[in-house]
Amino acid sequence: MTRVVIAFVSAMLAAAVVGSIIQTQLNLSALVELSVAVSFQTRISTIIHDLLHFSPLFGAIVSAVMLIALPLAYAIAKGLKHEERWWFIGAGFIGMLVCFWLVNSLVPMPTLIAATRSWPGLLAMSMTGALAGWVFGRLWHPTPKELQEPVI
Repeated sequence: MTRVVIAFVSAMLAAAVVGSIIQTQLNLSALVELSVAVSFQTRISTIIHDLLHFSPLFGAIVSAVMLIALPLAYAIAKGLKHEERWWFIGAGFIGMLVCFWLVNSLVPMPTLIAATRSWPGLLAMSMTGALAGWVFGRLWHPTPKELQEPVI
């Protein structure tokens, strides 16, 4: 049980941090397209701000999705006797895709996460679910080869 909790928390932290940085860069890119000058210092300070303020919210969203997606993927993988890690990755991606579609359909404009307004942004943010699925699978059931790899 401890391994599952550590794997889940680690996966959610990874997805929240990476998702926060992705949405920050996509939003800053949209400002640059509007001819707003964005310095390197502004990028760094915005990343730090979003890591402190956006990533907890995004982590909660990813956690809610993964609490449904990961057990479902596990059940499917066991039923079909297939490699579960690929099911975790796919379930994470599809779960986030569905979540963003649902939230963006229900929340009045503007969308909750502006980076998901475009297809590239939606796919990039949904990939954080795939990342969470991969981290979870890697930490929960590592392969014998992965267990032999040095930690540092």
